[in-house]
Amino acid sequence: MTGVRMYDQSTNGFEAVRVRPVEARDLATALDFFPGAMIHLRGPDPTGTSHNYSQEFASGRQRAWVAEAEDRLIGMAVLSVESQTLARLTYLHVAGDGPHDAPAARALAEIAIRKAWDAGYLKLVVHTHIPAGHVIEYMHELGFEFARTHSSGSERVVEFYRNLYEPPRDPPSGAGDIQ
Repeated sequence: MTGVRMYDQSTNGFEAVRVRPVEARDLATALDFFPGAMIHLRGPDPTGTSHNYSQEFASGRQRAWVAEAEDRLIGMAVLSVESQTLARLTYLHVAGDGPHDAPAARALAEIAIRKAWDAGYLKLVVHTHIPAGHVIEYMHELGFEFARTHSSGSERVVEFYRNLYEPPRDPPSGAGDIQ
């Protein structure tokens, strides 16, 4: 997917949520607000540095996005690439109880899932704490079909295969933007 697609991520007249790829300038803030994401970005090296994050992004094995509202980071998602056919949505978190949280969570999930579909991954594994039924319905809208669910520690893992016969549905148009 190239360019910018417009999505309606505003709620009750509040400023829209913006989702964009993570940048080096985001790492210090992300470490404070989303330490779980940093674990997923570091991989097996628990002493990772910003340089390690940059290397992971440059390698294409990690893709991450942040959600912003009112000029501050409010959420983050991490997509890890394991092979040419397999990706994992390992982390998605939105901080706080603000009016932008639900739209930010949906926008972060959507960008990661659409990028996985556009990149041609045949299998997408989603690590989540929300009920599998919600994830399954949403993933179907975005071009993936349910395969199975299981647990990995305290996390629910839901596996999907790319629907080769039906592309993702077009998103609603609106005020917010996702890159």
